[in-house]
Amino acid sequence: MNVPHRFREPALLARALTHPSAASGGDHNQRLEWLGDAVVQLVVTEWLIAAEPTWGEGEMTRARQRLVNTDALATLADRWSLADGVRVGKGEPRQQIVSLPKTRADAFEAVVAAIYLDAGIEPVRAAILPELQALFATLGSLVDPRSRLMEWAQARGGGTPAYEVVTTEGPPHATIFHVVVKLDGVVHGPAQAGSKKAASAAAARLALAALGVE
Repeated sequence: MNVPHRFREPALLARALTHPSAASGGDHNQRLEWLGDAVVQLVVTEWLIAAEPTWGEGEMTRARQRLVNTDALATLADRWSLADGVRVGKGEPRQQIVSLPKTRADAFEAVVAAIYLDAGIEPVRAAILPELQALFATLGSLVDPRSRLMEWAQARGGGTPAYEVVTTEGPPHATIFHVVVKLDGVVHGPAQAGSKKAASAAAARLALAALGVE
């Protein structure tokens, strides 16, 4: 395993990696998994707020859902090789159990909770943000409002959204771009931002809102 944290209380890590089949009573990872879910949600939410200042609530919610789900968390567990350390009950089909995405996702959340209880929220951020950022790099385009508008238009047999910079203002080192998006003869915007990309995304967001698209 390669958990990026040195535990002051190693027993916390041992419990986080104890599958319910390996322990009687409550000495397994389910309570830690429950806490870890909340901690991961908090860290992801904080990060999205800071990383994507132009996104609305709907986009941030969709991004968080893509980052905090069983498959995504199982992927993060694999980056720490947590399956190697999961303890299951004697006589249980270990390989079958640890191959389940839910088992690995639960272990990841439980280990996050163990880090939190061992040292607080800052070591949690240090441990999981690089992993989240790497995963997010493969998911970000799926929640871009321009991609969402394109998907919506294509699903209904409509035209292709066309973005146009209608005006700019400010000095060259701090230019503000005003962008509209045209779709099926309707102009949405203008929206403004400090880059063409951000202004286009904001215009797409206005179009999605006007069309009633979540």
